[in-house]
Amino acid sequence: MAMKSIQTIFVLSLFTLLACGPNLVEGPSSPPVAIVNFGSEQSLGHNEKNPSTPFLRFAPDGRLFAVWSEDHDVLWPAGSHAAGHQRMSGDRAPSPMRNAFLAWSADAGKSWSSPRRVNSTVEAVQGEENGPKVAFGKDNKAYVVWSIPGEKGDKTRANIRFAMEDGQGGFMSAMTLNEVKDAGRFPIIETTPEGNLLVAWIDRRIDNPKPRQLYLMKIDARGQALTKNYQVGEGLCECCKLSISFADAGKTVYMVDREVDGQKIRNHVLRKSTDGAATFGAPVEISNDGWQVPSCPHSGPSIGRDSRGQLHVSWFTQGRSENEAGIYYSVSKDGGKSFAPRHLIHANTAPEILYNNLVVGDDDTVYLAWSNLDANGRAQVYLRTLAADGRTWSSIRQISNAKGNASRPVFALLKNQLHVAWTETDGETSRVVFRSATVGQ
Repeated sequence: MAMKSIQTIFVLSLFTLLACGPNLVEGPSSPPVAIVNFGSEQSLGHNEKNPSTPFLRFAPDGRLFAVWSEDHDVLWPAGSHAAGHQRMSGDRAPSPMRNAFLAWSADAGKSWSSPRRVNSTVEAVQGEENGPKVAFGKDNKAYVVWSIPGEKGDKTRANIRFAMEDGQGGFMSAMTLNEVKDAGRFPIIETTPEGNLLVAWIDRRIDNPKPRQLYLMKIDARGQALTKNYQVGEGLCECCKLSISFADAGKTVYMVDREVDGQKIRNHVLRKSTDGAATFGAPVEISNDGWQVPSCPHSGPSIGRDSRGQLHVSWFTQGRSENEAGIYYSVSKDGGKSFAPRHLIHANTAPEILYNNLVVGDDDTVYLAWSNLDANGRAQVYLRTLAADGRTWSSIRQISNAKGNASRPVFALLKNQLHVAWTETDGETSRVVFRSATVGQ
């Protein structure tokens, strides 16, 4: 499974914490570095059901929501519908199927509501790097997307599923969004400033001449389709996450993804729309890393926009040689027309694929989290911050202490509430870990 690929541990010959360059300084004239002190770890979901791949987001009313996937608690017969969670007579083994669950916290993550299952029918809700995502309407209604394997069980030829709250404490029956079946993967969902929903995914309905397209669809707050599926890009890496940011009250839409060319070189690009995601201009390369790899690296970029309109992007690459491998950062100060030379955030000397994420605070502090190997060869989650001056970096901090491996961190930030969650794996088991911090916004 891709979720457990990071468990293939290599000997870590050298573990070095590097600064990002001579122009990144800390001194008397620099702004204070953000101090992030996290509270104790919490677990989300039922640990015996192997929760994985969390996603965090705040609703408009300030509640923090988490969505994740976990094993079914009963072995449902294929194609059947089971109500509730009562164990069925004769069960002998855990089901290979998965559910999507949603829970919320009204006290900054100190306590959580009982999880609600989102999918009402038997489905193999994908976790791993392709977990469920949630967005909210202005009335706090939740909308969730996820993917399920295709007709033959192939998760590379999957289908995009969408469900919305029914107003009675549950969710309406899910519908499939991709009009060509067994073609979609890696869905993300965002609420546009005008209150509609924008769903994006990586699609493979056309494999030539350039494989993997970027498809979008717009849905209104009632769950009704405003558009059909439409293509806005091509040549995407098959299994690397997407990321979206809005500007100008939704008129400007920024998207980042990983591209792959004919020589299997995989770099990241920014796509910009000035008409509310109806059309996009030519992709702008963020950094020419020159990473040539035949298979998909399962790690995509992350984007955030600050109050000044600057675009912050982080990503992983192994570059042209092993000594280039690591997590990188860049910024665009001209609305995505160009990007500054990349800055190394954390070096990686082992042949592992690292996952990353970032979020931007109201005071323009950038918070970055990623996975890397510790001195014992275990994957752990690390944190670093960049001050609003764009030069002052904090030191690198390890924020997980997994006995096995910790990976795929995600953020949620509202005012001074910073939350992070990730997946930990140990052998054949997994769990979701959550931590919170109060930061100086």
